[in-house]
Amino acid sequence: MFLTALVFVWSCRHEPVFQGEHDPEVIKTYRNNSTPVSKMDSLASVNFITKQKLTEVYELMSLYSVNLNDSVMRNILFPQIESYFQEKDSLNIQRLLKEMDSLKVNYTEIRGLDLSKKDSLIPDSIRNVNYWVRYYSKDKKLIDSLPKSAKYILRKEPKKFKHEFVFYFEDLNDLQETKDTISSGVTQ
Repeated sequence: MFLTALVFVWSCRHEPVFQGEHDPEVIKTYRNNSTPVSKMDSLASVNFITKQKLTEVYELMSLYSVNLNDSVMRNILFPQIESYFQEKDSLNIQRLLKEMDSLKVNYTEIRGLDLSKKDSLIPDSIRNVNYWVRYYSKDKKLIDSLPKSAKYILRKEPKKFKHEFVFYFEDLNDLQETKDTISSGVTQ
């Protein structure tokens, strides 16, 4: 009876599957457009825009990694991915693309955004965000969920009679654990 109950529980366990929207035609239109100052009026709106930009860049990268053999798609998508980075740092982008390709990622999802409360809301200052990225396979099953961190800048771009911000990533990394600064000496 116990064995039957165990098999029943095992067969009914819920495996996370991708539930989001993923339309390659829409993803191909993503651009790192400027955001009006009026939309940047609170920490909640900055949080929303940060999640949106992270989602856009990861979806562009997943579409790129799925279409590695399609040179037309690569030529369209890579400049779009680069536009999300202030400095055209292809090493950072290549590292993430390699990670996604090695895991055979088709879909991504951003979760658990944690903006640093100590970050400045002054334009052109570097901000930090910790988040979780979920990678899903072709059949929409969860491959892995990884903690990540990002550094980004909201660059103020004045345009005719109005101020707007452009969002740039400085770096997208694995979340680094803080290490104790006290060395543990060897005791004899």
